[in-house]
Amino acid sequence: MPDALIRRGLQYRSGEEVPDVEVPCFWVESKAHRRTNVREAMRQAVETCPPGRWPLAVCKDDGQPPLVTMQLDDFLELVREWWEARPR
Repeated sequence: MPDALIRRGLQYRSGEEVPDVEVPCFWVESKAHRRTNVREAMRQAVETCPPGRWPLAVCKDDGQPPLVTMQLDDFLELVREWWEARPR
């Protein structure tokens, strides 16, 4: 998304008004701990996500690469949109 405005959200708020990372199409909940709770992060993203965005959890355990989690229905919708928009 080279032309998109992507920035950190306001971390001092509850998370209901602003995601952890502001991205045009996703509502991002991010966690970094010794051992993250991926399901809890995803639950938070789903509960606070406004209509028109895909909830997404980005979790990083200490010493490990980050993981991205989203609900299967949302992932399939995203893949369908990509598939239909691809050049033929």
